Amino acid sequence: MSTHEVGVWETLSGYESLLWGAAVVSMVADIVLTYHGIERGLVEGNPIARFALERVGYAALGALKLFALGVGLAGRAVLPTEYTAIVPLGLAVPWTIASLINAALIVTVS
Repeated sequence: MSTHEVGVWETLSGYESLLWGAAVVSMVADIVLTYHGIERGLVEGNPIARFALERVGYAALGALKLFALGVGLAGRAVLPTEYTAIVPLGLAVPWTIASLINAALIVTVS
């Protein structure tokens, strides 16, 4: 795709509000499922999050997600309008995958 072709990104920009909703829902799901997993004896897999959890406690989960959200919003501000939908998509996809992994792990220890 050349730099002048927008294509799929322009189409996605029409769904940006929906993608932001998906990002927030997946963020909350990841926080809640991570909390429940840790309470059931699982260990946080992300070494940075694990360090923060050990030092600060569960508030670190929300703080790290809000930091990621802030970085995404800052990045969105410098993107051309046609490409801004990549930000919520880039947040929602990994958080959704993490939530699915967390849910699967919780099922195995329950």
